[in-house]
Amino acid sequence: MNVEMKAFIKLKRLMGIELACLELRTLVKLSGLRVSNVECGDGWAKVTTDGEPERLIGVINRAALVKEMMINKVKYKPTLIKAVLSSIRVDLPHLNPLHALLMINLTGVADGPIIDPFAGVGTIPRIAEELGIRAIGCDVRSVSDITCNALMMPIRPGSIKAVVTDPPFNRVFRTGSRLSSLYIRFLKSATEVLANGGSIVMTLPSYLLDIVIDEAGSLGLNAYCIGVDHVHGALSRFIVCLSKYND
Repeated sequence: MNVEMKAFIKLKRLMGIELACLELRTLVKLSGLRVSNVECGDGWAKVTTDGEPERLIGVINRAALVKEMMINKVKYKPTLIKAVLSSIRVDLPHLNPLHALLMINLTGVADGPIIDPFAGVGTIPRIAEELGIRAIGCDVRSVSDITCNALMMPIRPGSIKAVVTDPPFNRVFRTGSRLSSLYIRFLKSATEVLANGGSIVMTLPSYLLDIVIDEAGSLGLNAYCIGVDHVHGALSRFIVCLSKYND
């Protein structure tokens, strides 16, 4: 007979406490733990379960926005980020691995496939592979797994469980077209390859948030999370989660 166990967790306030709570709840569900209650507050969470402590430790090891967890006065801290940092090239610009891990976790995907159509040096696919998730990285350059156009992905419609990506965020895209047009066209392409019940987790500049949310609604996508990423100074971006459900 399993004994009820309570774990007390400290959460990072980075990008808002709501996002930290959502990530934790998503990972707990993904783990299959028998959980009777998950409470969240300002910088803390409490998980009550009659499951195995090792499985809960596995949850927080994967979490991006957990500082530490305490069970029976023993502290545990996430370990995955330290492992993946050593595999990311620091001599090239890339998405913060912490953010990449968070974005993958927020999809709730266990095995994939997922795709990053703006993969760059491949931070998102490489972290996904560390989690045992099948991932495809593609971009207009050949640094990633394959060369592709994010606006016309060479992927079978409805075959991808999640699109996780960090698109360009300069106000004018390098081709000279408006960035808002790029995001709108990308959303249409991503929605086509996404399976029913799948999700798109992406970053975007703050001034495009309303445009992207409106376009997502017109495509039948539902926004289930929005978090603020303070880059530096007054510059901020958003992490947005969109789900696809067709009747």
